[in-house]
Amino acid sequence: MVTSATVKSKALVAFGRNDIRGTYRDPLLVMIVFAPVIWTTGVVVLTPRFTEMLANRYDFDLVPYYPLVLTAFLLLTSIIIVGGLASFLVLDEVDADTLTALRVTPVPLSTFFAYRSATVMAVTTVYVVATMSFSGILAPGLVPSLVPIGLLAGLSAVVTLLLIVAVASNKIQGLAMVRGLGMLIAGLPCLPWFIHSGWNLAFGVLPPYWAATAFWVASEHGTWWPYLLGGVVYNLAIAWPLFRRFVAKNT
Repeated sequence: MVTSATVKSKALVAFGRNDIRGTYRDPLLVMIVFAPVIWTTGVVVLTPRFTEMLANRYDFDLVPYYPLVLTAFLLLTSIIIVGGLASFLVLDEVDADTLTALRVTPVPLSTFFAYRSATVMAVTTVYVVATMSFSGILAPGLVPSLVPIGLLAGLSAVVTLLLIVAVASNKIQGLAMVRGLGMLIAGLPCLPWFIHSGWNLAFGVLPPYWAATAFWVASEHGTWWPYLLGGVVYNLAIAWPLFRRFVAKNT
């Protein structure tokens, strides 16, 4: 007797197999997967050189800005990369009528998105922990805090995914949205670093703000868990209506 759990398990295996095939067949997706390696290498090689150059030429110490460097080049870029990659995979499935086929199977769309969200959060967390750990400029003792912060970044990547698929109808539109969201996700959340007052909370409307700020506070050995909690609540509050819009769009 085939149970509902068995059907769902087989569906999850099929989703994973399809993701792997879809990723290595598309050169753009392959590049997106390996981009963090390139950026991490850039941070490892170039940051010490810029630190030395700025110190010698301008008597400027870049070391206190290392958390900002890590945020801009590794943490926030992980969000846009994984969210963008996942959105392309979903849009491929929309084009292939995979979601239409799901409607006549025992596997609900919510199961498909639970799988997609879990993989996005897991991959983003691995990206964040691995790239920042190997950056060579991460302060000692921060690796354990990177796991929950990486999960929060993964939740922001899920929001990015949902925002793209809720608006875009194909991969061309999705790619245009990724380019447009690049500055919004990987640029603007860095600005609160320079605002030393409660006004930096105004940037909390940007989902990645919470992961970035949690990391900055953790780097200063401050109490960062309120930003973690606030980020989870805020990102979930945004993700739900976006998910409902996507479902309505594809039913």
